[in-house]
Amino acid sequence: MEILLLTDRDEFTQSLSGLGAFGHSIVRCPLSATARTNYRRVKAVLVDGCTDVPTARESCRKLGTWEPSAVVLAFVAAEDFAAVGLDWHVDDVLIAAAGPAEANARLRLALARRRESTYNKLQFGALVIHPDSFTASLSNRDLDLTLTEFKLLNYLVQHAGQAFTRARLLHEIWGGEGGRRKVDVHVQRLRAKLGADHESIIDTVRGVGYMTPELPQPQWAIAN
Repeated sequence: MEILLLTDRDEFTQSLSGLGAFGHSIVRCPLSATARTNYRRVKAVLVDGCTDVPTARESCRKLGTWEPSAVVLAFVAAEDFAAVGLDWHVDDVLIAAAGPAEANARLRLALARRRESTYNKLQFGALVIHPDSFTASLSNRDLDLTLTEFKLLNYLVQHAGQAFTRARLLHEIWGGEGGRRKVDVHVQRLRAKLGADHESIIDTVRGVGYMTPELPQPQWAIAN
């Protein structure tokens, strides 16, 4: 498996060079994620957060948006371990001293969890949502959603039949940050990706905000 290392330090690359013994190939890119195309279809990314925690966190968050199906492991110094929260969007966190054997074991476990979660899906007519991988498809077409677009679509579909004000959506999806115009912009982008035949999945409720109509009823398919 090809593993991408996001790091600016030669020491980090050298410390994990032993991953090759487990049949992996190593590719290195700068820690700061700047171009989405560089990470297309990557299955595993190891992020060096040992010396620059803010940049590592931002790169992990971008990866979660650009390539949500990729397994992401963050390496941090022991004193920074508690600083890694859910907002990093990583599958696992390792202490800086972790070597190739532990990294390989953590990768295998993370990949296994991802494989198990691929069967969990929410079916809403032609729309299929995979909450565990933050992806969605419509009539077997990948919608290529950003993480925020996914959160908004997933929230509305899971609460089909209930109308939400822009203020409520702003609170639920963005934690109350920004203005209500932000909601309108993301709804417009979502509708564009859904296409003219399915844009009504996100319906406008005059004087209130937005909602997903009740029918068809969403159905869960859960892995055994």
